[in-house]
Amino acid sequence: MNDAWTLRISEHDHVVVLALLSRGVRLQDARDLAQDAWARLVEAERAGRLERIELPGLVIRQAMFLLAERHRVLRRRVDVDVEVEVAAELPASGEPESIVDARRRLALVSATLEQVPPRGRQVMESLLASSDGHAQQAARIGLSVQRFRQVLCEVRARLRAAMGEDGR
Repeated sequence: MNDAWTLRISEHDHVVVLALLSRGVRLQDARDLAQDAWARLVEAERAGRLERIELPGLVIRQAMFLLAERHRVLRRRVDVDVEVEVAAELPASGEPESIVDARRRLALVSATLEQVPPRGRQVMESLLASSDGHAQQAARIGLSVQRFRQVLCEVRARLRAAMGEDGR
């Protein structure tokens, strides 16, 4: 990396990190996303794909793109995990009505999870991906155990409401 990029990064990196923090991203994740965004811009400039460089706006947009991509990946992981769990409940053979009902429930759960805020999806993804206790999972995603459980309860309540269950 040349001195011009080093100077640009030192001047504008804090603004990029603050923009990510304002979106609820943890500090270390914000730094990582900012670093990835800068690396992509340096690479694009070297390859001659940038006509002009407006800082910090360009790098903030790149970082927000990377954040959105991360959320899409997490959302897809949660959807796949839910599909696997619901698919396990699908009858291997039997009544077509029960198969249709199970698929309807799967679509309903997936649609409900799409409307859950990013923090809720993050908690659900952590819960589905790990058998660790709530304390370890909460620490891993930067929440207190109480907040982790509160978010989990909120997501579960949304899912129950969507499924028309009465709190079972």
